[in-house]
Amino acid sequence: MDNLQEQLNSAKKLWWLHDSYWHATMVREFGEEKANQLNLEANERFFRKYTLMLLKSGAIQRPQSIEDLMQIFKKIWSTCFFDGMYVNEPVSFSGNVATWTGHQCNAYDSLNAAKMTKGYSCGCQAIRNGVMKALRLKPVHSIEESLVAGDKRCVIKFIFEPK
Repeated sequence: MDNLQEQLNSAKKLWWLHDSYWHATMVREFGEEKANQLNLEANERFFRKYTLMLLKSGAIQRPQSIEDLMQIFKKIWSTCFFDGMYVNEPVSFSGNVATWTGHQCNAYDSLNAAKMTKGYSCGCQAIRNGVMKALRLKPVHSIEESLVAGDKRCVIKFIFEPK
């Protein structure tokens, strides 16, 4: 990894560390329910705006299929998360449905270390909502398994359904 890539990876780690501290502070000040609500709102708005910026710049195009949508998710994950998180995990396709299986999540690892997984509403659902809404897709996805819920992995189903 070259020096610029290492610096970028470090900046992403610091951003997510900030996000962890922010959430912990919100829980302490306002309680879990309000902290989760605000976290989900902020995630959805950020990822909607970021996706619109990528569209406007030409970095991505509106998807025509579930395979296109998964490529967009991978592009967003690679630019927003560090250490290649989520990008190389297995994805299977069946018609207009993609099933992604994740085995590691840095956000979960941080929450687990801080003993804050109980009562936490995973922000990934809001990330997907923001991306899909920006792409003019119905935000249809489901969490089949979740590290936060105590499962050994995350299994997420995405459905490609234009509005």
